[in-house]
Amino acid sequence: MAERTPVLQPVQPGDFEALLALRVAALRPSLEALGRFDPTRARDRFAAGFAPEWMQHIVWGGQRVGLLTLRPAANALVLDHLYVEPQVQGQGIGAWALDWVKAQADIRQVPVTLSALQGSAANRFYQRHGFVEVGRSEFDIDYRRMPAAHPLQVVRSVWSLFQARDWAAARALMHDDLQVQWWASGETLRGADTYIAVNAEYPEGWTIHLVETSLLADGRVLTLVRVNHPPHGTYLVQQTMQVRDGRLLQGAELWATCEAAPTWRTPERYAGVSVQAPWPPV
Repeated sequence: MAERTPVLQPVQPGDFEALLALRVAALRPSLEALGRFDPTRARDRFAAGFAPEWMQHIVWGGQRVGLLTLRPAANALVLDHLYVEPQVQGQGIGAWALDWVKAQADIRQVPVTLSALQGSAANRFYQRHGFVEVGRSEFDIDYRRMPAAHPLQVVRSVWSLFQARDWAAARALMHDDLQVQWWASGETLRGADTYIAVNAEYPEGWTIHLVETSLLADGRVLTLVRVNHPPHGTYLVQQTMQVRDGRLLQGAELWATCEAAPTWRTPERYAGVSVQAPWPPV
């Protein structure tokens, strides 16, 4: 079965013609409405900004359906192209791509700038995603989106607020429609209020120790947490979390009980085995 989550793939110099056709198909209705559609001008303009090193295909269901160009500039990221094939628009593909763009900006703590054609539906799309108009030219509207909090900072703050039992402050760092998968129990927690309520009701006596946080290649935050809950035991939690606009959006957690290794798996029997005593440190 073809993958239904979009992915990004590198652009090669030989992709010029295919990407030009995609751009023309996406922009032609808006340009014709303004009386500005000119195939020659469209080719020349795209050729002038064709930079494969900053460009990526948007691939969905195994097919190339869009183009994304995000390049660095002085203290900013510039979104030069974000186009999706007309026949698959409205499927959330553009929103997924823009979420990725915003994550890159938040990681770097820089704004994103872009220009959209006046009269294009793209203006409403960018405005819904937090871009603010900062200027106009004869045909275009310029937008800027300032960075939200760094994703690592957001995730660390939520764990710290959980430890403090400050549920209201933790809830403020979550999107209303947050969804978290608990793999070990097969549960899905839908909605930030549900996620907070379930955690707040957990039997008391636990302490949270943040072991490690890191960024994955796709911008999600990977966290390893130790939870001590005597006399019940000690647990390790591996969490992956997507952060959008400074708040948790979607994630998954895998909880594991810390326990001694089986008696047959010893350093004496296997030279490459070592045992920390105890692990994790209490």
